[in-house]
Amino acid sequence: MARDTAERILLCALELFNELGASNVSTNQIADELDISPGNLHYHYRSRADIISGLFNMLEQSLLELAVVPDNSLDSAEDIWMFLHLQFERQIAHRFWYREINQLSSEYPALRKRFQAILELQQRSIQRLLNQLADSGQLQANALERATLARNMLLIMNSWLSFSAISPDPLAQNPNLAVWQVLSLVAAWLRPDQRKALERLAGMYLT
Repeated sequence: MARDTAERILLCALELFNELGASNVSTNQIADELDISPGNLHYHYRSRADIISGLFNMLEQSLLELAVVPDNSLDSAEDIWMFLHLQFERQIAHRFWYREINQLSSEYPALRKRFQAILELQQRSIQRLLNQLADSGQLQANALERATLARNMLLIMNSWLSFSAISPDPLAQNPNLAVWQVLSLVAAWLRPDQRKALERLAGMYLT
């Protein structure tokens, strides 16, 4: 039962943080939402910092499950599309981090290095994917171009949610648009047949 309550607290905090912003939600609000006493909440999480740490553990585990790309596991445009779609779905589920990461990493410095480690692993995974595409002849870019491309892809992936929060374009809320925005960077370097396959996917998912 205690474990269930601890998990409920984290899930409730995640929902409220995503909706209202982490800085706008107190531990008392979380307790009220769950209809438990503040004392009960603090039995499981002594401070707001403990809740933040627990939520980061959830984010970290979710993203690390996708961060490692096995050799030759993504060998088609559709495979790559679905891989990135899963990345964005998991980021959306923890979107307050991406909208408030600068403030939160300043408030909780220990989390900054852990978030940086996630970014480094994501960039290596993207780089590995691009290298696989180049080795198979599908991507026509040299090593320097692939490294630059990987950084640009990572930049869009991790800033999209902040952009979509204020964008007047209703499509910005669609994770498929985020996926296409990332893959549009790759499209220019793809072999013509692969580029056409990617554009067909974009037409299918964005209509």
